Amino acid sequence: MDAAAKKIMDRIGAGKYDPVYVLQGEETYYIDLISNYIEANALSESDKGFNQVVLYGKDVTVATILTHAKRFPMMAERQVVIVKEAQEIQDLQKEAGSKLLLDYLARPLLSTILVLCHKHKTLDKRRELGKKIDQLAVSVAFKKPYENQLGEFVIGYLKGKGKQIDDGAVRILAEYVGNDLNRLANEIEKVLIAVPANEPVSAEHVMSQVGISKEYNIFELQKGTYPKRPFSGF
Repeated sequence: MDAAAKKIMDRIGAGKYDPVYVLQGEETYYIDLISNYIEANALSESDKGFNQVVLYGKDVTVATILTHAKRFPMMAERQVVIVKEAQEIQDLQKEAGSKLLLDYLARPLLSTILVLCHKHKTLDKRRELGKKIDQLAVSVAFKKPYENQLGEFVIGYLKGKGKQIDDGAVRILAEYVGNDLNRLANEIEKVLIAVPANEPVSAEHVMSQVGISKEYNIFELQKGTYPKRPFSGF
């Protein structure tokens, strides 16, 4: 797992939430992982009805978001405001909207958890909001992983599921799915359906589920030879 994502997940997993999270960047897997966890766990089911709001950037202005963020929770310790697709907030990159958000970040309501999911790109560091965001909020920019980091992701993801995986299977997944972590996680989940509970994930399991048997065969795997370029994750 990305080190910054792990730090946040460890903290919120222990029930320690910060007032504002700005999750941004081209790698959306960790943005979804963190925001979905907060959405599912920051409030009890009985508190969510009055104290949890999910907004979409294209439908709101900064002022609308802050109207929600500045409310006090109803019969609960805190409230949660999640803004998905925050990169589409109508006035986020305009001076007026940026100033409103900066003013709130300087004095956030401590009983609110505000999560901005700014996907596919980062805030412009040439503008005041982009320059100051790291000092005023829990702000992380997630980049697409390098090829040599994919094996670690696959192994870690499966470890979290209580499963082991053969080296050959890791190589195939990393080589042919690539560095879109959402897609990689989905393909792993697809493979897991076919793996008996007491078995590790093998190359055969991956080939049967991911649809790449034309490129690899079990004899090449056993001999340690692979078509195309070698995977450099180990």
